[in-house]
Amino acid sequence: MFGSAVSRWTIAHFATALVFFLLAQAAMVAGATFPDLALLTPTTLAAVHLVTVGWVTILMLGALHQFVPVITASGAAAGKSALVSLVAIAVGLIGMETGFIALDGRLGPSAVASLPAGGALVLTGAAIGAAALARILWQTRPLAFSAQFIVAGLVFLLVTVTLGFILGLAFAEPALVPWSAAFSDGLRLHLFAGLIGWFTLTAIGVSYRLLSMFTLAPEERGGLGTAVITLSVGGLAVTWLLELAASLGLGVPTAAIVAAVAATGLGLVLYLADMVRLYRARRRRQLELNTGMAVPALAALAVSLGLGACAAAAGYPERAVGAAGYLFLFGWLSGLGLSQLYKIVPFLTWLERYGSVLGKQAVPRVQDLVDERRDRPWFILYFAAVAAATVFIALDRPTLWRIAVFGHFVATLMLVRALWLVRHGAPRRAQPAGPRLGQTPAAPPALETPFTSRSNSP
Repeated sequence: MFGSAVSRWTIAHFATALVFFLLAQAAMVAGATFPDLALLTPTTLAAVHLVTVGWVTILMLGALHQFVPVITASGAAAGKSALVSLVAIAVGLIGMETGFIALDGRLGPSAVASLPAGGALVLTGAAIGAAALARILWQTRPLAFSAQFIVAGLVFLLVTVTLGFILGLAFAEPALVPWSAAFSDGLRLHLFAGLIGWFTLTAIGVSYRLLSMFTLAPEERGGLGTAVITLSVGGLAVTWLLELAASLGLGVPTAAIVAAVAATGLGLVLYLADMVRLYRARRRRQLELNTGMAVPALAALAVSLGLGACAAAAGYPERAVGAAGYLFLFGWLSGLGLSQLYKIVPFLTWLERYGSVLGKQAVPRVQDLVDERRDRPWFILYFAAVAAATVFIALDRPTLWRIAVFGHFVATLMLVRALWLVRHGAPRRAQPAGPRLGQTPAAPPALETPFTSRSNSP
């Protein structure tokens, strides 16, 4: 059955992630975050974690529960452990948000304890989700190219949430964790592991498979792909270990850290070059909306890397760091996530509804579940608003920034509405149930995809 290839809890992950994403944007529009306030104020930290934990982490774990069994050609699935992971992360995030808000004294000193308590739950949920995925990956060695990025990403996920829990303890119980060490060194290690390790390495691995399949481009990446994984994964691992050693006072030469960072950056640049090569080699000349809208997300990654390099050269001024981080989270990661949800949700919905009756009755195509002409302007508004908001952060124009954020908040709402209609609306048309006498049967639409394994094909 086609429907057997659908992970039971993936859509629940997506719905939960979108709710947290909308909440984060609403907080930004209300002026409760940077740049209206300082970058490290409690409410800014609360909004950042709504995006990083509530939106991107839950989104990625949900996608991986569907994606990993397919790229490994395994029939295994996470089952109830995926639900337990989702609930633990969501409840833990609510605890973390309470703790962050309590840091400014609004909820009383005792409420600050919910920050590490929530962090412990997030750590537990992430460990459960990562263990379920690791079990599948371990059983299907040697790993496919894209799966190698995912393994590295899962390792950095556990590192990220563990460090986050330690930082939460530093906020709530400074006597247990020295503040200066936890903040100056732990925060930097936390950011490296999360933004580049968990988020970006995982996004690279998934995008290699998704974009090659959706554009009908060759999946084999050759020497350039090898260079990408060697430099990005290896460079980041060395960077993180050197930073850790330096934080422990082991006297690491600055030049070694700079070289490792440069190697990581070169790996990401080569990934972008490989994406250009992939799009040029595609056999599907007319891009669907999801693959077309991945392009500005990739451009956002390129620009955010440039902004990050400029910020480092200038001594990390707050506005430059804020602009680079904002574009990285909302342009690259969120933009890529929204664009691929626009394909993944319709396809999983199509599998659930029509996989078992294909050839027996009239069914729509996957593309008939969406309306690209209606939804394209909202993607354009989203990326245009993110670009404008990045400029307004750099220029220190918080009022204009909130207006721009409101623009991509509205765009996100409309794209969520489009996904809701996919799940609950009617398709635009249906295909005939089967061929006429004497005709050659047409191939079922989109059966060879990243979301169904060959073993599930008829």
